[in-house]
Amino acid sequence: MTRSIVAVTAVLLFAGVSVLVSPSVADDIEVVRIGFAAPLTGPSASDGKEMENSARMAIEDANRLSPMLANRPVRFELSAQDDQGDPRIASQIAQRFSDMSVAGVVGHFNSSCSIAASDVYESASIAEVSPSSTSPAYTSRGYKTTFRVVGQDRVAGSVLGRYVVETLHAQRIAIIDDRTAFGQGLADTVNDAIGSSHGQVVGREYITDKTVDFSAVLTRIRSQNVDVVVFGGFDAQAAQLVRRMRSLQMNAKLVGEGFNNEIFLKLAHGDGEGTVTIQPGLPMDKLPANDFSRRYEDSFKQKLEGFQGPYAYDATMVLVHAVLESQSTVPGNVLGAVRRTHMVGITGPLAFDKNGDLSGAPYTVYRLDGNEWNVVKIIAGE
Repeated sequence: MTRSIVAVTAVLLFAGVSVLVSPSVADDIEVVRIGFAAPLTGPSASDGKEMENSARMAIEDANRLSPMLANRPVRFELSAQDDQGDPRIASQIAQRFSDMSVAGVVGHFNSSCSIAASDVYESASIAEVSPSSTSPAYTSRGYKTTFRVVGQDRVAGSVLGRYVVETLHAQRIAIIDDRTAFGQGLADTVNDAIGSSHGQVVGREYITDKTVDFSAVLTRIRSQNVDVVVFGGFDAQAAQLVRRMRSLQMNAKLVGEGFNNEIFLKLAHGDGEGTVTIQPGLPMDKLPANDFSRRYEDSFKQKLEGFQGPYAYDATMVLVHAVLESQSTVPGNVLGAVRRTHMVGITGPLAFDKNGDLSGAPYTVYRLDGNEWNVVKIIAGE
């Protein structure tokens, strides 16, 4: 898709609520702040930074259309905060956003952070739109403020569990999780799906998201002579885990969710052959706006390495659209418009079910062959 088509999509997004700003009112522009929270330091900083950059692209695209509220020009601004992947800090940032009366929040990256912060957002009636938090617990507590523009682990875990048994034909399976909301939730769902598919889980191990030495856990698993190791955790640890598996001469395949394509490759150093991952969403070249990677590289002079960028862009656009549709910056009014979202983003159709989950969310299964992630199957959203 060409850049001109993306621009047309953006214009349609604001149809009926955007007009050009005349020079006479250019100095009377109201600022509309949208919060953004993700880990901008620490092990997941690269993911967080790509999300922030992508959100800023959305803000720039929105401002380029000279939006108006109540016949007055407005300018959107992104207030970015580093939650460090720490739920405690995420809650503090949520309170900061509440005090600032932001129109809505794009975030958080980690499910545990999104869940912790959601208590504050619920109390303040601030819409929280996550580009990446996939734990079912995030949207299952009955809060009216929690939304996500990606699929969730209950579906991904079921697909992954069946794939391990029915496609990989694994006879003996071990599961490791990092005890985070994302990792444990995924592992539990995969465990149930393996059982339903008549597979055999011979080992269930636990680490933390700070673990760097996997020797003890893998030594126990190796003694079970497993075919597949399922890991519920993030890409940086997954890459180190697969390297340690190879050094212990384990032939088992590593399987998990959301292993970041480029980052995993860099950290695994060629030891990840045969690794299987499921990602929420479509492959980059199948997105409605399949030139996003090029636009990102043009803007920031660096390659887009993760998959969260387009979803951070769309999460931001959901909030921008809600502000303009409600013709209000009051968080509660914006929240109502987010709930009514029905639009086409660069990742596909965007609408939310009663829990705030993305309706019809697709998933893609990838396998690492050499240094290439190849698509195994695309699961259409339901």
